[in-house]
Amino acid sequence: MPAISIVKRAAAYVTSLMEENLPANMYFHNLGHTQRVVDAAIEIAGHSKLKKPELTILTIAAWFHDTGYLYHYKGHEDTSMIIAGTFLMQHHYNNDFIQQVWDCIEATKIPQAPKNLMQQIICDADMRHFASSDYFKCAQNLKQEWEMHLDKHFSDEEWRSLNLRVLQHHQYFTDYGKTVLQFEKDSNIVLLKKQV
Repeated sequence: MPAISIVKRAAAYVTSLMEENLPANMYFHNLGHTQRVVDAAIEIAGHSKLKKPELTILTIAAWFHDTGYLYHYKGHEDTSMIIAGTFLMQHHYNNDFIQQVWDCIEATKIPQAPKNLMQQIICDADMRHFASSDYFKCAQNLKQEWEMHLDKHFSDEEWRSLNLRVLQHHQYFTDYGKTVLQFEKDSNIVLLKKQV
């Protein structure tokens, strides 16, 4: 029987962790978002010259990047790194491998400052929804989540203006992000401008 890949193990572990423990009022940062970031990371990596071991590191980081939300909202990335590190140590991965996963997760902190291609990809993957056709649904879910967890309240007009500013100032890092995703994001900016 073939060994189950570490990526599949990570996927199964994070899926059960989130299904069992994530609060129901995490309307945006939930298992669906994590899955989308994983898919986006693989999508973007497919257009980048990434080696297979790097893709493994990237995909594991994508699975774990928001697991810290299980424990607290602000500073969740640091907790996500601890959860990922513990999981990888239990599977006997070396410090160098774990450090690279940590660096990818850390790169997703806002403001994003990726230092290599893997980190650029996970940053773009985390903001893939800016360029998606259901961007407005994602934004609405985030608005609800901020009301619940950060006690931040916006009128619809304030929220649209904030979203427009965020999308206009945001930059993708990878070549794929700067071309394909930027083009799709620009469509959402046009729609937002009409609403503002």
